[in-house]
Amino acid sequence: MKRAPGAPAEQTVEVAPLLIRADVVAGSINAERRTFDVTFCTGSGVVRYDWMSDTKYVETLGLKPGQVRLERLNGGAPFLNAHNAYEVESVLGVIVDGSARLEKGQGVATVRLSKRAAVDPIWQDVRDGILRNVSVGYRVHRYEQTEGDGKIPVRHAIDWEPFEISSVPIGADAGAQVRAEDRAKVVTNACVIVRAATPREEQRAMGDENREQGQQDAEGDGQTTATAEKKDVEIGAAGERVRVEGILSACSVPGVPSTMARELITAGTGLVEAQGKVLDVLRERGGDGTGPRPGPSGVRVVSEPLDHIRRGITGAFLHRIDPEKFPLDDNARNYRGRSLLRCAELVLEARGFRTGGLSGMDIARDALNMRAGAHTTSDFPNILEDVANKTLRAAYAAAPQTFAPITRRVSVADFKNVNRNQLGEFPALAKVNEHGEFTSGTIGEGKETYRVGTYGRIFGITRQAIVNDDLNAFARLVQQAAQSARNLESDLVWYQILKNANMGDGNALFSSDHANISGSAGAIDVTTLGVGRAKLRKQTGLDGVTFLNLSARYLIVPPDIENVADQYVTVVTPAQGSQVNPFAGRLTVIAEPRLAGGVTIDGDTAAGSATVWYMAASLDQNIDILELALLEGQDGPVVETMPGWRIDGVEWKCRHDVGAKAIDHRGLFRNAA
Repeated sequence: MKRAPGAPAEQTVEVAPLLIRADVVAGSINAERRTFDVTFCTGSGVVRYDWMSDTKYVETLGLKPGQVRLERLNGGAPFLNAHNAYEVESVLGVIVDGSARLEKGQGVATVRLSKRAAVDPIWQDVRDGILRNVSVGYRVHRYEQTEGDGKIPVRHAIDWEPFEISSVPIGADAGAQVRAEDRAKVVTNACVIVRAATPREEQRAMGDENREQGQQDAEGDGQTTATAEKKDVEIGAAGERVRVEGILSACSVPGVPSTMARELITAGTGLVEAQGKVLDVLRERGGDGTGPRPGPSGVRVVSEPLDHIRRGITGAFLHRIDPEKFPLDDNARNYRGRSLLRCAELVLEARGFRTGGLSGMDIARDALNMRAGAHTTSDFPNILEDVANKTLRAAYAAAPQTFAPITRRVSVADFKNVNRNQLGEFPALAKVNEHGEFTSGTIGEGKETYRVGTYGRIFGITRQAIVNDDLNAFARLVQQAAQSARNLESDLVWYQILKNANMGDGNALFSSDHANISGSAGAIDVTTLGVGRAKLRKQTGLDGVTFLNLSARYLIVPPDIENVADQYVTVVTPAQGSQVNPFAGRLTVIAEPRLAGGVTIDGDTAAGSATVWYMAASLDQNIDILELALLEGQDGPVVETMPGWRIDGVEWKCRHDVGAKAIDHRGLFRNAA
């Protein structure tokens, strides 16, 4: 193919390893040899991204003799676990020597899996058709580039080399490069790009033999030039909108002169440079009454120009999730109605990143800080994390819990054992006769011990969710995480009641030694309630003598007998004195489903009962009953984020540090089963 005069013959660039999806060939499994075939290339074109030139191109792989270097595959190349080339355990097998070949316009190879025990489950899943996704890693040494259909160039690999095949949970994105690696650490290779002349350039190089044909070429060139100029104008206009909007946003910070935005826009100052000038002005004007004043140390605190963008987008997202809980402020109103993808684009542009020509998936990838070596920022993930935490706290605070009236919430400094020491009652005052001496008394002590544990789960938000503007689905996940944290707390507290474990004195929480259990089971009625009330009244302090005189305030029941419980707390005017219900209006019913269904904590199950019921005093009677402890500085669950590896997006970790313990048996009574 001839080249146009003056066109560069070739260009050498550095390229990273590439991945492309492959398939297990149906019916190729050999159980005895533990082998199967894969089709590692069909030659189909895929769209890729050149991160060095910031452009897209279509890649096709040549499958003619001499275009594919099969030596590495045929020399015992590894079959890996998800392209992990750093651990010996990740080698699942090898490519059978000499099996890599070109066959009917496709690249085919045979994989043989290891017989070690750790690989047995993978082999079984391959046989069962569960693991079907395979991905091939390869390098390109030489491309031939043409202009394609006029939109993006086409690079045809005429010298390329597959070097490993991997089993992957999801087929590798055809446009993917080295996944989740810092490009600064990627071992690149030199690749020669040969520029092929277009048919028109060939015609010009040979000369115009026909005047009419030359005229047609000129007209075609005019149309092409007009199209290119129009495209340039569109790109330039889009870039100018980004620059102007970014400068206006940066200059809206308090303390920036009102004329500065106009001056920067008129002067054609770039967005990143303009943001730097805004910061300089804020520092200079810190003490003149128009900006932040210096503190006692003389340090002036100024905000980064992007801060108000983050706050505004955060406020807009929260309002979109729950308009009543999160009303719009003036800053958030500027971003109302913008999609997740548009906000992600704004954040990237405010940081000076080019988004022109990027697809929605590309923008989501860069905004989520997923592109290896792109050096993108964490701004957008931080915005989502802030939204997640505020949504989490709001949902966490709103979720109901039945144990609250009988449980104190406390905070502890660390994960060490929490010792709850109890001081007994002041000894009874003894009479002092005339000229007599005051005598000493003793105060009893008790101790309960427990510790806070860490609980959590990981969930994710994908690039697809960003592109699809699925903020509500993300919010629902966060709200469900909040409910899960509340459920965990309920499980921990009610486990203490149902497990009836021994306390610090060696006796079970409910026991005859603690005098807080009935002698026999009985349904709720005036008599059985009277027994429970009397037991609470007659509880004594740690000295075993002083009566606490506790009042029964709560009737705690499983849902199966909630109706009966309500009958005995409802105020009804009786026809006769003998029909008076002494508990009407004196007890509050707490109905808890865990009392019937049981609770499992850390693999240990405390069984429930549909008939056992309880009574409890209130915390305002100077009695500790149950305690729920959270780690100091965290009054609820938190979420943290990191770039996803197992998912095509960002992973979120919801963590809750919490523990619970029954502190004192004296405020509780149980009707025996």
